[in-house]
Amino acid sequence: MSINDTAVRFGAAIQNELIQIKADHIELGQQLTERVNGVADRVKTLDRRVGALDEKVDKLDTKVGDLAESVDKRFEAVDERFDVVDRRFEAVDQRFDAVDRRFEAVDQRFDAMDRKFDAMQATQTEMMKILIDIQRKINNCPSCN
Repeated sequence: MSINDTAVRFGAAIQNELIQIKADHIELGQQLTERVNGVADRVKTLDRRVGALDEKVDKLDTKVGDLAESVDKRFEAVDERFDVVDRRFEAVDQRFDAVDRRFEAVDQRFDAMDRKFDAMQATQTEMMKILIDIQRKINNCPSCN
């Protein structure tokens, strides 16, 4: 074999190798394109799901906002009712204070009456003693009989 034949074979081998490398590159490019397309399809599917979930979250957020407003209104109504009840309790408390003052006044009157009755009873007891003494003197007096 001559150098020319070897060079031609070597050139053919290099050319075959280059063709094989180009074919491998094309095949890898095709596989990469398919993988990228598959990923893109998956991303689109996930994007649709995320979009649907985002819509659901927006709806839930709206519902939660509405419920929060409703609960706030109810709490305000309950708070107003408590304020009304507080005012009523204050009025009742004032009335009880007035009744307590009246009972204290009545108590003072009863105490004054008790003192007067005690004084009157003491006076009656003294008068009874005086009458008993007078009766004894009349009974003991011989000229009076």
